Amino acid sequence: MANPINNRVFYACQAVAITKMGHKPVTGVGTNVAFMKGVQSVGITTNFTLDQAFELGQVEIYQNSEEVADLEVTLEKVIDGEKLLYLAAVGEIGKTDVTGAADSRCDVYLAIYDDGVDAVANTRPRNVVMCSGMYISSVSYNWSADGNATESVSLVGNDKFIDSNGMNGGTMTPSGAYGSENTGISGSDTPLSGLVRRTDINLTDSDLPAGAKTQGGVSGQGDQKTGYHINSISVSADFGRDQILELGRFGPYYRYATFPFEITSEFEVTASNSDEVAISGTSKNLADETIKIMDNAGTVVDLGTKNKLSSVSYSGGDTGGGNATITYSYSTFNVFKVNGGDTAYWT
Repeated sequence: MANPINNRVFYACQAVAITKMGHKPVTGVGTNVAFMKGVQSVGITTNFTLDQAFELGQVEIYQNSEEVADLEVTLEKVIDGEKLLYLAAVGEIGKTDVTGAADSRCDVYLAIYDDGVDAVANTRPRNVVMCSGMYISSVSYNWSADGNATESVSLVGNDKFIDSNGMNGGTMTPSGAYGSENTGISGSDTPLSGLVRRTDINLTDSDLPAGAKTQGGVSGQGDQKTGYHINSISVSADFGRDQILELGRFGPYYRYATFPFEITSEFEVTASNSDEVAISGTSKNLADETIKIMDNAGTVVDLGTKNKLSSVSYSGGDTGGGNATITYSYSTFNVFKVNGGDTAYWT
């Protein structure tokens, strides 16, 4: 007989689902529901805002007023050919339109299962946390010469519901039967495309900025081909979120993305030369550059054609024996198109 409570919660007894806002994960994997594969971590933070008022004549507080509570969910997954967190949260529009993606909302479910099961497929969760009406706040992608490529997202909102009955006719609002549907996590999962590692970056079809190609070059024989000595690539977009309040309503009626918002990309390379960036104090130094990163899992992160170098730093190579590295940082605004994953996303 299972214990009435878990002794602990660890990676094997948790699962995350992201759904189109207003839909429930009652039918397993579907167009509007994605049980996320390859998730490495999940965090849920709730912050309560208090506003104090005092008065003349007494030291004790007059009233401690509660303002709108803020909710943040952070998720990280490996890039593995399965559905991406960002597109699961914003839907198909994230492939083509960052403005529409900024308006999209989703529901995020964290299900906690019996800590004695080997896999969560077709088992009823003990407890479910539903974070409703969540907006994408930030997203980042990282490809590195050592380790797995990863995707990280944060989402913000103001509504969180708890069901200690596994959502099987429980108290969650909106209520529904989470029950024992198939999460798709069977206990024998393998990555759809294999985990993306350094050999899986598609340098041939990617559009790299000039700075990232200054060291080394594409040459060699067979699998000994070099790739400009790039150690890592990272892309980050921060939508920011401000809330609009109105009289007669406690919560915000909208949390808008703070356009214009910046998208940054960084390319770290092992130095085989200087940074190759000359500057003049009497004329302009920069030109627009196209950046598009692709990997063999089908991931495409397109930052458009108006990226400009914002900084370059040369460091390392000191007497401690390390190698010199150069980091090229680029900046653009309001262009962020992402594609990838094995099935269609919601619209």
